[in-house]
Amino acid sequence: MAAQYEEIARDLRERINSGEYPPGSQLPMMRDIAATHGVSDITVRKAFAVLTQEGLIYSRRRAGTFVREHPDRVRLTVRHRQIERDELGYYSGPEVQHWRALPHPDGEMTRVTEAPVPADVADILGCTVGDVLTVRKRLVGDPNNDSHRQLADSWIAAWVAEEVPVVTGNTGAGGMYDRIEEWAGRALVWREEASARMPSPAEAEALNMPSKGVPLLRLVRVTELPGAAEGEPSRVAEVQDIRMNAALFAAGYPLNRGASATWPVTPATSDY
Repeated sequence: MAAQYEEIARDLRERINSGEYPPGSQLPMMRDIAATHGVSDITVRKAFAVLTQEGLIYSRRRAGTFVREHPDRVRLTVRHRQIERDELGYYSGPEVQHWRALPHPDGEMTRVTEAPVPADVADILGCTVGDVLTVRKRLVGDPNNDSHRQLADSWIAAWVAEEVPVVTGNTGAGGMYDRIEEWAGRALVWREEASARMPSPAEAEALNMPSKGVPLLRLVRVTELPGAAEGEPSRVAEVQDIRMNAALFAAGYPLNRGASATWPVTPATSDY
């Protein structure tokens, strides 16, 4: 049997999803909901906490509780993930060509520092969790839209920092990727993984998004330098941890045919 707060949350959820409480509308006062259901304010507060965590509602100090514009009702901006280039250097998709570096909340632009590498990034780079690496932290976005922005932390492999030391400072025109390609004399290649998680308070502040109820879209882009000779393995040069508001953005990728799906295909012999 569901707890009372879960029943209240379900009732409010159904009313929100049906449009009885449309986006932007204010929910009844907590004491009124409590009186309707014959429960305490604490029980209603628990129900509100559930819906806040789901991203359906949010509170305004001294104003009340309101219905949020939910991601499934918003036409997300699809970020087509491909590497493009213009006079400024490489950028990741046509939707962001006009984006530029923005100051962090403390006014600083690109932060270049040394920090312990996170576990998942360490696994990709082939180093030990907690190893201290150079990381370049940037806030990038649309200069004309305060909500269209992303955080991007570039974790630089130790061998790159040693052999191409300019990447740990002012990289100049074209940035880090141009410096690595100039040093190596060959092209970099990229791959990317997408996931989601909730933002930290600092991430939510930097991205101008709620700290509760709305997840981050996280894209982990891996930069590799192919081997110089045939058969020589590639080396991971950098891992970039990109985070943006999942209520505003989706990532779009082409789905390539694998070798087993090369056209013309063999007729299928069974149903799903």
